[in-house]
Amino acid sequence: MNIMSDSHLTPVPVEQAVLQTFFSQLGIFSYDRAKDYVEKEKESSKTAGASWASVLAALAHLAAAEKAYHNMTFLGQKLGGQSFFSRKDSIRTIYTSLHNELKKVVTTGRNAVGGTAPHLEELLSHLSEQLCYFIQARMEIADFYEKMYSLSSQKSVNSEELVSTLESVLHKYSSRFHHPILSPLESSFQLEVDVLTQLLKCQAQISEWKFLPSLLNLHSAHSKLHSWGQIFEKQRETRKHLFGGQIQKAVQPPHLFLWLLKFKNILLAKFSFYFHEALSRQTTLSEMKTLTAKTAPDYFGKISSFIRKYDVVNVSLIFDNRGSESFQGHGYHHPHSYREAPKGVDQYPAVVSLPNDRPVMHWPNVIMIMSDRAADLNMLDKVVHFFDDKVQSTYYLTRPEPHFTIIVIFESKKSEKDSHFISFLQELSSSLKNSKPFSSLKPGSKG
Repeated sequence: MNIMSDSHLTPVPVEQAVLQTFFSQLGIFSYDRAKDYVEKEKESSKTAGASWASVLAALAHLAAAEKAYHNMTFLGQKLGGQSFFSRKDSIRTIYTSLHNELKKVVTTGRNAVGGTAPHLEELLSHLSEQLCYFIQARMEIADFYEKMYSLSSQKSVNSEELVSTLESVLHKYSSRFHHPILSPLESSFQLEVDVLTQLLKCQAQISEWKFLPSLLNLHSAHSKLHSWGQIFEKQRETRKHLFGGQIQKAVQPPHLFLWLLKFKNILLAKFSFYFHEALSRQTTLSEMKTLTAKTAPDYFGKISSFIRKYDVVNVSLIFDNRGSESFQGHGYHHPHSYREAPKGVDQYPAVVSLPNDRPVMHWPNVIMIMSDRAADLNMLDKVVHFFDDKVQSTYYLTRPEPHFTIIVIFESKKSEKDSHFISFLQELSSSLKNSKPFSSLKPGSKG
């Protein structure tokens, strides 16, 4: 029996058609269907050769591994858990045994000379060899997610280091699993790592207050996530009602996709806050309020209501641009435009200032406190309090990440231990940290 290929009018062997169907199912993240499909095929072709049977068994294991990988159930688990997939080493275990199964097929294919189906043996050997590279890449990316999750408890994360680690993995396995039959698998792998790389680059660029590069990476990741989401939208699954009847519903995306979407939304909120000034120039004040209200968290809204509730004079986000040769102020600047490096108080601009422009009379005090209490602020979890009796003003400062400081100014005396102000600043600072999104990588975790 031969099945006709769409691309050429030459017959395609049954085995090749089976492989194409399996990988196209895997390419749209339909793991259960792919697994059921090869298991049925294995049942119906018991008389087939040993290599074909071995490949079908390995593919069923691959579908199960892919499901566990995308559901992120392997993250942060203790060794020796009850369930096979709950053990920390489960992904490594299942991928390693899969790698060994496929290696045997590669060896068998190389040793097969002549025989009844030398072309099939050759194809299976070739595909198995490329799948071995895919599995190695998967294990390295799984380790990478494990590393990211372990960083969630850190006060500060170097996103640029993470990007270079990820890019080296990509470079190592580039074009290693390029066979046309594997193209759906290659495309889905590339889509995932592209989105992750762009989100981490965006995170690093926001932390350096680089407007255009962070915007471009955020937009590109958003577009790719939208295309990815369409894959799940188009897939329908039939759910049976308790009292008879059935309903068609879109397939629930796996945890990894939902986390990447969440990561993107966290970065969008942070981007909207850090670059509020540049973005608000493009629209009206009321429209800007409506747009920022859609972000989660809505930093602008939270701070505005805090100011109204406690009669705060000013809340500012200060960017310490010392050593930043590229600093040119709000928005986009032509790469060849020249501007002298900031000096004095201009090295500490308020990149966000609410409810109005930064209070100039308070700025020398602010810079003095930042200098005197640098050690405390650099701990990245301390809230610093200072009362100046000459001007009868209270200052609270905290540092969410190395180059940024949040300051709250009252023109009255406030207690160093006032829990309303301390907890507000701690919560605000915590949600802006680069490690924050990584805590929700593990399914069921509060992130």
